[in-house]
Amino acid sequence: MAKKILGLAALLTLFLTLAGPALAAPETRQVLDSNGRPVTIPKEVTRVAPLIPAFAQVTEMLTLGGGKVVAYPVTNIRDYFKKIFPDIVSSNPKNYDSSSVEDIIASGAQVVYGPDLRFSEAQRDQLRQAGLAVVAINGIGSIEEMSQSFQIIGDILGPEESARARAFVKYYQGNAAEATRRTAQIAEKDRARLLVLTSTGGTLSTINKTDVGHQYLTAAGGLNPAADYLPDTRQALTVDPESVVQWDPQFIMTDSQASQEEILNNPALATVDAVKNKRVAICPYGIFLWRVRSAEGAMLPLWLGTLMYPDLFADIDMKTVVRDFFKNYYHYQASPEEIDQVLGGPTQFRPGLM
Repeated sequence: MAKKILGLAALLTLFLTLAGPALAAPETRQVLDSNGRPVTIPKEVTRVAPLIPAFAQVTEMLTLGGGKVVAYPVTNIRDYFKKIFPDIVSSNPKNYDSSSVEDIIASGAQVVYGPDLRFSEAQRDQLRQAGLAVVAINGIGSIEEMSQSFQIIGDILGPEESARARAFVKYYQGNAAEATRRTAQIAEKDRARLLVLTSTGGTLSTINKTDVGHQYLTAAGGLNPAADYLPDTRQALTVDPESVVQWDPQFIMTDSQASQEEILNNPALATVDAVKNKRVAICPYGIFLWRVRSAEGAMLPLWLGTLMYPDLFADIDMKTVVRDFFKNYYHYQASPEEIDQVLGGPTQFRPGLM
């Protein structure tokens, strides 16, 4: 009997030796892009190139500043971003720019991800031929799409990051749901009209319902007068002063202190309710503007609620919200002065920044 057992053990050992390579753990895995297509990526992803700064932010947040970003849109990463996540500098010492195919390849990235529109199909093929996995993440127009995008990035980065993404999506969607709950009883005719409006050198731009910023303001119980303006167009929309006067918003949210000053001092807008009553507020900005494709957008429905309906949101202290967000998701202890700067918004903002 003992000899029989020893014989079986020997056969098992021989089988495992011969079959070892076939039984070895796979070196790749698959993720689904935002179009539902499977993309093969390395099992362990340690070097990535996010194509837009908002996704560089999400990557740093989900990796806890783990040094995985080896190329990023260098001109759109502020110094404050680098202060909170200094690894984004040390992991990319040669300043490789993810807006350049050549830079991405030179960086040694394993996976590149972001909206398809960033590169042509020929450029994406060039990346694939260089051995990179290219994951399309096009969902940036709604809370649901952004949630999916956060999760795809987490899935690319690894199991720990995937779990963090799930937890963050719960928080992100939860804030929007809470703002909606607080304003649910407001009749349509009594809802505040809030226009997202940016003025750059006198040129005005707004957003319609295809922009995630629209969803943030409607989640907070507001009405976007420009919701149906140029409905087949995405991104920032140039608008004339006459339209703004006709819409007559009660509140305006703008992108910078410079833009706020231009709007308040524009004689063509002097009769607009929000301008007359100086209710032109600047969107907060931590390491990214809250209203555009940003993980920090999780806080915007609450901030908008305190702006439009202070009585319904009287117990929400935005300084505490910002402090807790930075602590829980950036693992960074923001000072009172930093929190004030975040809530005060940027002095300047480059239009079109994604």
